Amino acid sequence: MLHTDDSTLEVRPPLLRIVELDHVLPHEEHDLQRSQPLMRRIEASGIWLHPPLVAPLPDVEDKYVVLDGANRCHSLKHLGYPHILVQIVDYESGQVKLDTWNHVISELPFSSMLPLIEVLPNVEVQESDILTARATLARREALAYVVEISSRMAYLLTTPDLSLKARNRHLIDLVDCYRQAGKLDRLNSHDPGLVRQMFPTSTALIVFPHYEPAEIMVAARDQILLPPGISRHIIQGRAMRLNYPLEALHDPHLSITEKNAALEKWVIEKISHRAVRFYAESTYLFDE
Repeated sequence: MLHTDDSTLEVRPPLLRIVELDHVLPHEEHDLQRSQPLMRRIEASGIWLHPPLVAPLPDVEDKYVVLDGANRCHSLKHLGYPHILVQIVDYESGQVKLDTWNHVISELPFSSMLPLIEVLPNVEVQESDILTARATLARREALAYVVEISSRMAYLLTTPDLSLKARNRHLIDLVDCYRQAGKLDRLNSHDPGLVRQMFPTSTALIVFPHYEPAEIMVAARDQILLPPGISRHIIQGRAMRLNYPLEALHDPHLSITEKNAALEKWVIEKISHRAVRFYAESTYLFDE
């Protein structure tokens, strides 16, 4: 156990492993707008900064579900790397909490956005009040709902087929229709007042349902992917700012066993030189 300043809080040290990149399965689509500049930063830096968070896929040997870091996995694969350094977590433990991101839209008038949604195939748009929309979404009787920030009018989005496959396909179409046309930010609140406070020029809030871990696993196993930027995994004990040399992942002369042995030695040296620190408190970073 790493030394902490809070002896009452026990968090497992991060389990870092180098695994086959083809054995890491996303549960959501990658975001091309994020992954392309990420590839350039990875190549320019030569280091692996933040390892993706993965969980073992139940009943499947040596396969992992990406909980966070789909764009990093896609970028490394596109760059031709055979292996990837990940942090493995236990999805069933208290270390992982599954939450949902909602989308805040700016730089796109609501009068322009609503028609884009209304023409989506097999999706019906119904006016509603916010409370009814929340209750309907909580019962999973809707795909999502949209709030016009200025009027606080809600619009329920429903479809006849609420299977996971159909629902995820419709949500991908929904996100695609506005993420190219406006500015998209993520927020874990569904309060329009807070949205207006944090994003004064926002025009719309899209609220998504909460998912269960089993749905995330099935989406990855069957590759019926969610849109990017909806699922939110909160991890206790996340490893960040590794600065691990990328050449160690790409070296074609080393087996994955040898690469993991080198990683283990690297971690031990970092700990022995007190270069690893655990922060128990919630933190806001202003240098991202």
